[in-house]
Order: sequence, then C-alpha cells, then structure tokens
Amino acid sequence: MQLVRGARATSVASGEFSISPQTASGEVQGAAVFVGYAAASEVTPGDDDAAAPIYDDLAGLDLKGKIAVVLLDAPGRPDTVTFFRRLQREAGDFAAAAAPLKQSGDAAGLRALHERTRGRVIAILQRFMPEADLKDMWPLPADPLTVELDLQALVGPVMREAGKRKGPQFGMGAGSLRTKVERLTKAGAVAVIAVRGPRSFLDAEEREADAFAPLQREDGVVGEPFALPVVQMKWKAADRLLRVGKAKQKISAVQEGIDTKLAPLSGDIPGVELKLSASVEPIQVEVPNVLAKISGTDLRDEIVVLGAHYDHIGVVGRGECSEARKDDVVDGICNGADDNASGTAMLLELARHFREQRPRRTVVFAHFAGEELGLLGSKALAERPPFALDKVVAMVNLDMIGRLGPKGLAVGGLVSSDAWMPLLDRLGTAGLSVLYEASVATRSDHASFYKKSLPVLFFFTGTHADYHRPGDHADKINYDGLVAIGTLVGGVARAVADGLPVPYKAPPEGGGLASGLPGSNPDTVVKRVQGTSTPVTAPVAE
Repeated sequence: MQLVRGARATSVASGEFSISPQTASGEVQGAAVFVGYAAASEVTPGDDDAAAPIYDDLAGLDLKGKIAVVLLDAPGRPDTVTFFRRLQREAGDFAAAAAPLKQSGDAAGLRALHERTRGRVIAILQRFMPEADLKDMWPLPADPLTVELDLQALVGPVMREAGKRKGPQFGMGAGSLRTKVERLTKAGAVAVIAVRGPRSFLDAEEREADAFAPLQREDGVVGEPFALPVVQMKWKAADRLLRVGKAKQKISAVQEGIDTKLAPLSGDIPGVELKLSASVEPIQVEVPNVLAKISGTDLRDEIVVLGAHYDHIGVVGRGECSEARKDDVVDGICNGADDNASGTAMLLELARHFREQRPRRTVVFAHFAGEELGLLGSKALAERPPFALDKVVAMVNLDMIGRLGPKGLAVGGLVSSDAWMPLLDRLGTAGLSVLYEASVATRSDHASFYKKSLPVLFFFTGTHADYHRPGDHADKINYDGLVAIGTLVGGVARAVADGLPVPYKAPPEGGGLASGLPGSNPDTVVKRVQGTSTPVTAPVAE
C-alpha cells in the first residue's frame, strides 16, 4: 500500500494495514475520498417507497475511479460482535464469581457483585447512548441468590432505548462491511480502505491498542470475495496519513463530528492518491452435508426437512474459537456440545422415532456442514437439493437446544406460516417457559430455506458464557431439558409429517428476516408463556 503525492510514492508500514480476507485481488490507484460510515438511515415505515433516507454518507459524492476510506460499524454504535464478546466475558466472569456466593448463601456479596457488573455494562452502553434511560436494565431479583446475567435479556432494553434515539435510525446491516463495500462498488469506487475509528472501541485500552478488527467472519460467507480490493488501516495511521477536507481534519475528529451531530461529513482527502496491490489465493475444501430420508406413505411426494448443523469452530487461536473461561479446565478445543451437538443428537433421535412409525409425508433429516462459516451447507442444499424443492412443505431447524435454563425455550419463525401458532398452542409447552418469536433469525440454517419461500421453525435455548468457547462441554448440557424440548419438536414434526397443512405466508413489509436472535426485539415477540417447571440435570452456565 502506497500514498502518492504528486510524483512521490511512499509505502505505508506493513504493520499499519492488512487486507480483508475477502478482498478481491488486483492493483489499483486512485484519489482518496472519505465516505464516513458509507451508511444510509432507514426510511420511516409508512413513508413513500421513493422517500430518501434522512442520512446518507454517499449523497452527492463522486466516487467513480476513486478509493473510498470508510469507517467500520455505524454512526454512534460499537462493533456488535466485539460488544457481544465483551458481554459474554462479563457473563462468564459473573457466573464464576457468583457460584461460591450462591453456595454460601451470601446475598450481600451477590448484590455487590451484581452492582459492579451492571455498572461496567452500563458504562459501556452510555458511551454510545448518552441519553438512554438504563436504570431498569438488568434489575436485581427479589431474591439475590437467583441472580443470573442473561445475555439475551440485556439486548431487549438496549434495542428499545436505541430505537428512542432522536434523528436517523440505522439497521443492523448498516454496520456491515459487506453492505458498505456493496454500496461503494455500486457508486463506482475501485477499492476500499476500512478504518475502525477511535470512538468505535469499547474502552480506552482497546482504543489505544488499535488492533485490526477480525474481518474474516465479518458478516459474509467465508470464501465469497468482495468485488474490489479491501484493506483495513489502523486509525492512528489514518489520522497521520489521511486528512479530510480543506481544513485537513484528522479522521478521528471527523468521526466525532459525525457521531455527535448524526450528520454526514464526507469529503475529499486532498492531494493524496492511494495505490493498492492485493493478491489472495482462495483455498477450498469440500465438506459433505449428511442426509437421510424416511419415505412417507400416501403423501410420500411431499417433503418435510428436519435439520441441524454438525460443524463447529476448531481450537483456541484459530478462527472463532475464543479462550476458555477462567474457571474451566479444558483442552482448548471448541467441541460444541450445545452448538450444535445438541441439535444433531435430537435429529438422530427423531429419525429413530420416525423409522419406527412411518409418516405420511417423506421426512428428510439433514445434518448441515459449514453453518459456522456462513450457512454454507444449508445454502448449498436449498440451491441444489437432491429432491424437488417445490415439494417441501416446511423446514424445522434445531440449533443450540442443550442449555435449557430459567429463561426457557425460544421458538422462532412464526411469521412464515399462520399454521405454526395454532399448532404450537395445541401442543402446549411441556411445562417449559417458551418465547414465541415472529421473525426469522438470519444466523442459522432455516434462513436458507425461508429465502426460498418455505415455512420454517427454529428451536433455540439461547446463548451463554460458553458460546464459541472450549467450555461448551457435555457436562453442562441439560439432558432433561433436551427430552422436554424433544417432546415439543417431535409433536411439531409428527403433525407436519402426517399431513398438517402449513401454507407459506409472504413476509410483511420490511421482510421477516432479522439479524437478532429470538427475543432480542420486543416488537417481534408474539408472546411469552411462563412454564410450570424447568427440567435441570446439570449445572447450566448462564
């Protein structure tokens, strides 16, 4: 990477930039333009479809043949993956510190621990939401001995407060690098320099470290390259080398202006051209989906797909496998007992059940590969199925159903068919607390089939402190909980396999897909049913 000023080209130090793993190969040179976050705000529902967003970083810019310098994330918002990992670490530390206090009945100690942890989380949030009312966030229960740090329970209040912010609102996809690159490519840019501005880090320590963002799983499928070269630059280098506008402001100062005013401040980087050369060689390995079927009887031409992904994420230090929690003695392997041995085990048991009592419709049992790399296996099956896709009546997905705890079970995807809720009401809850979610979460394999206009259901018991960590071990699985959930899943699968009509329902305005997990958006929760029992056979890390 070089900066070109007139006839002079200066190389950027190798430690100050890094390619995105999804970069296109090629060599380009062009004038540098600062494009803010390359974000556009959401148009208010009900507005004319042709209405322009009230915030658009690219409005009025000429990017043809130029290199765009773009901020990662979205205006006034931290990186969502980094934020979740911080919450995950807080949850793990809280669970480890709370365990001996609960054992000794130390209510005062738990009260103090809760207050310290809550204070740290609120301090992070208020940096990005200074006007938010967070006083009711994660309240201490009446009995301190029952306190848990539930990651998903934190998300709802945060989303509600974020939605109250005055001015432009940005969807979850606005912070995605892939969304930014696609917009910039369409606008004529020939390359992208991505910078995580100092205001996007969670604290001063991270801001000073100025580490590269982990873009290998940023939001797209690994192996799906961008259309142009994409390089990441550290913010300190960007501040030193690239100045914006006639006033030649540092990018950190411009970011502060954007975040505080919530108004675009895009502009030229005068007197500077950038020259980039990127060369990558994709390495691909074929991994199979594992399928089986049980042929139906009188409705054998109609198909029900039951699915679960069987892949996981390897070992600590490679990819997404994070370090173990302090209280875990593990081998450094992310085995994925909950994510997703729990779903694959239940799928095998369902196959055993249907073999003993044949269904009217044909049932396909699909163990998917590559879910953790971006739903690769389910996408491949939905694109090129070894059966007629138009004969599929529904798809039911089991992903992370092994950690049933006090918050209960979540069932997502109700928006995809009006038949789901009546069926679930008839089957009951097996005594469990159940959250019924309308939207279709994009982060698991059912999404691949919903995008093909098929009804889907998603069963899920939530994230936890061991998510994508070596501590996701079999001794923490709630086996009685699996049996209870299996009762519900089996009832759904049997009803559909034996001929229940499940007509597909077209998505509402704005689409039925959602990047958040079930329960994260209060507006899409259909209802919650409080259970009468919570089967527990093993310690469940919340």
